[in-house]
Amino acid sequence: MRIIIPGPPGTGKTHHLINHYLTKELVEHKTIPERIAFISFSNAAADTARQRAEELFPGKDFKYFTTMHSLGARELRINTKEKLLQGSKWNSFKNFSVVCKNMSFETYLGDSGIPQYEDNHMKIINYARSKKLTILDAAVELDLHQYVDIWLTEQIDQDLKSYKEQTKMIEFSDMIDEFIKKDKCPSLDAVFLDEAQDLSPSQWDMFFYIESRCERSYIAGDDDQTIYTFQGADPDIFINLKGTYDARVKSRRVPKKIYDVAVSILSQIETRLPKKWEPKEEEGNVYNNIFLEDIDFSKGKWFVLTRTNNELKPIAEHLESIHMRFDSKVNNLLSKKLLDAYRIWVRLNDGATVSSEEALKIYDYLNYNKKQVKRGYSQGQTLAKVEYVNLEDLVANHGLLVTGSWELLHIEEASKVYIKGLIEQGEDLFKDARIRLSTIHRAKGDEEDNVVLFTDLRKIIYEQAKKNPDPEHRLFFVGVTRAKHNLYIMAPTEEYYYTIGDPII
Repeated sequence: MRIIIPGPPGTGKTHHLINHYLTKELVEHKTIPERIAFISFSNAAADTARQRAEELFPGKDFKYFTTMHSLGARELRINTKEKLLQGSKWNSFKNFSVVCKNMSFETYLGDSGIPQYEDNHMKIINYARSKKLTILDAAVELDLHQYVDIWLTEQIDQDLKSYKEQTKMIEFSDMIDEFIKKDKCPSLDAVFLDEAQDLSPSQWDMFFYIESRCERSYIAGDDDQTIYTFQGADPDIFINLKGTYDARVKSRRVPKKIYDVAVSILSQIETRLPKKWEPKEEEGNVYNNIFLEDIDFSKGKWFVLTRTNNELKPIAEHLESIHMRFDSKVNNLLSKKLLDAYRIWVRLNDGATVSSEEALKIYDYLNYNKKQVKRGYSQGQTLAKVEYVNLEDLVANHGLLVTGSWELLHIEEASKVYIKGLIEQGEDLFKDARIRLSTIHRAKGDEEDNVVLFTDLRKIIYEQAKKNPDPEHRLFFVGVTRAKHNLYIMAPTEEYYYTIGDPII
């Protein structure tokens, strides 16, 4: 029995999966939690689902609430610290393959939580695996065929297969493929799949394999929110699923005026599953062609969204210049690392006891030459021997020479000026920032009262969108539907930009 739960933004797909169908499994079907799998696209989503389930059913062990990669690694009993090809472990492969001697295997953490390769050859290889394509077809779909030597990409792929066979090393894709090949599905009665639209064909293979071992399955998703096609996500598989539909219709997030903007984008998507969708009763507000300088960020909660990370930098600089605090990976003046150290320092000076791991964070901002810490203590080496410390302990036993104001810490002058400005404006640095900066990809699944949406595109993205517009329409649909009350659509500042509600031409 397969239940399919299609649901546009804010309709509570995950809530329905857990509060209705998980409850039904446990209460009506009497299924024990250890025989239920709940699979989500990202670690964060899987953790959130587990927390909700544990709140609803305290004391139950939901051991199979996880991502596909984590499930594969666990059931295959793979020690990822030893066997996963990442970081310096690629050096051995470089020695194995002559053509890879000078190749970079650097990765960045993708929005899905899985490392993505910087190198175009590896992008093509991994895309080919996820979509089950040839190397050439993968290169064409990614529009990289004109930038790489396809023969070389194929050679790297073959060398990598040989190397892994000989060394038993693995990549993320192997956690899925080997799980199926070695028939490692645990004993289950039911399987839940959330955010189904983000799965690649190879991940769908793993799900269908698990599903074939279960009596019941529940699949929730929204093809209109498929925004990871560049990683292999295939919305057509979700669109073409057969089963009993239990559609979610009423949005608890999106008000009427913002809904109208979102629907104008949907009208441009060529391939989609038609769905009934209703906004919440609130009217909401949409402001068009806005400039950043005209927005008053002094009150309320804000989500500022851009197409790429590079576009976040000038926004961060603007907010810094007007002494507005924000949370972002591009916050150079008040990074998470510095904010943690500030908070721990203030707590210590207020008389708190902290863990040694917390105390260690302030040692990055203590300098021997500035006479803030004794020689031999600047790395916090002695903290490894204790569990908890207070300020007196740090002074007596761990080399600390200064106490009092946070300004005594070894912090860049620009950061000090910025922090002082925030405090003078009454900002409580112990609370979460009211303003968040993010790419649209990272904002998926999130929401905020006020959303500021930038529509600027890089030329290469614009050219790709002209050839295949659906992914770009879906991405901006996601961006628009993060707003709970107010949506600010920014005036373009670049030559290329996305026009909401219009075709990409």
